[in-house]
Formats: sequence, C-alpha cells, structure tokens
Amino acid sequence: MRAAAVLLIASLSACSMAELRPADPVSTGLTPDVAGLQPAGTDLRIDFGRAQAGVIETVSRLLGSDPADIGTIEECGAGPVTAAYWTDGLTVNFLNGDFVGWALSEPGLVAAGGLAVGDTPPPVPMTETTLGREFEIGGVWALLAEDSAEITTVWSGITCFFR
Repeated sequence: MRAAAVLLIASLSACSMAELRPADPVSTGLTPDVAGLQPAGTDLRIDFGRAQAGVIETVSRLLGSDPADIGTIEECGAGPVTAAYWTDGLTVNFLNGDFVGWALSEPGLVAAGGLAVGDTPPPVPMTETTLGREFEIGGVWALLAEDSAEITTVWSGITCFFR
C-alpha cells in the first residue's frame, strides 16, 4: 500500500503545475459602456485612454478576429481619428494613439443599459438632431432609423459624426 502511495506521489510530481491547473476562462465577448469596453467574465476593463495597439490586439482576441479595416478620418471635430472596424459592427476610435470612443452599427453586441442595434428604444426623451432622433442612457447614446423606431447606431466617447 505504501509503495503504491509513493508511486502515485512520484508520478504526480512529474506533472507540471500548468497541467494540474484548470484552463483559464476565455471571454467570448464584451460590453461597450460609457468608460470603454467591459470584457465578459472578468473585472478587467479596456478603458478610454489606453494605447491603440493594445486595444486592437485585445479586442481582436476577444472577438476572435482582426479588424476588417483600420483607417484615419482626417476631418473630425476633435482632430484626425483613427478607427478600427470589425465585421460584427464594432468600431473603436483613437485620437493621438489613445482609445477615445466606440460605436456599434450592426446587431450583435449589446451596450451597457441593454442598448443594441436593431432593438426598439426604451421610453426615454428623444432629441431631434441633424443625424435623426437620438437618446442617451448613462452616457451611452443611440440613434434611431429615420422611418422607424429601430436603433441603428449606439456609441459613447469621441466619434466622427457630423451634425
């Protein structure tokens, strides 16, 4: 019996600690909010002010794909904005290399407050702008389709919308 216990201990000691640890949970999404992006399943955040390269790398890993395009919009009120676009409708904006805003333009991701493209808005006051009917909940903004009560765009932070 003692020999079996010694053999079991010896065989276990040959395993690395990494093999004994369960795999780290992998996040499969994120929630855009007023301060940046909240990856699912963690308290860690991707807040406004973070460096462009790290944000793009992290968001790509969370979404499982690289941006479909990265481009600079020279004519923005805040200055030239670099935008990284993913095929799921997420755009993240950078000013002088810092993460400053995000926008959703396709159904899929749900922003803080439950705001999602394709949904109907909650009963909140609307503002008529040159873009259309807009509303805001806790610093997250949404735009409605011109001819319906469907949300077409959700955003927070700096964007390059012209009013």
